[in-house]
This record gives sequence, C-alpha cells and structure tokens, in this order.
Amino acid sequence: MIAGAASAQTTTTVEVRVGETVSFALPRLVQIIDTEDHAVATMIVTPDGHARVTGVSVGQTRIIGRDLAQIPLIFPVTVIPARP
Repeated sequence: MIAGAASAQTTTTVEVRVGETVSFALPRLVQIIDTEDHAVATMIVTPDGHARVTGVSVGQTRIIGRDLAQIPLIFPVTVIPARP
C-alpha cells in the first residue's frame, strides 16, 4: 500500500557517504519506517523524532514508512563513496 502512494510528501532527499551517518528531523511521528535496501543504507529513528541514516554501500534506495494517520512517508536516499 505504501509503494502505491508515490505522491506521498517527499521534501527531503538524503545524501550520505559510505560509513557515515546523517540525521534529519522527520515531519511527524511515524508508525513504521525503514530503508528499502539494507545493503545500501540502514536507519534508526531516535526518541526525539529524527531519522539517522547510515551509508553501507554506494547506490540508491528509499526510506519508506507511514505515520500514525497512515499517511505515507517516502524519502530518496543516495549513498556516495567514502572520503579518501
């Protein structure tokens, strides 16, 4: 059901380097959320409502979830190479 709601609010594009973590505030409380491809990026949600995304390997994936009102949340994620 979430994948079919591609018109969901997507205002944040996440870019992270392999081996590094970035954090951003989620727009509202989430019920369920995760990355589509854990081989590219992983994530956790902190108690203060921030998503912490860690780059695993170069590539693209999406963070997909839904909030308490069942409104989809979709954020594109691009993982770029680690710093030399």
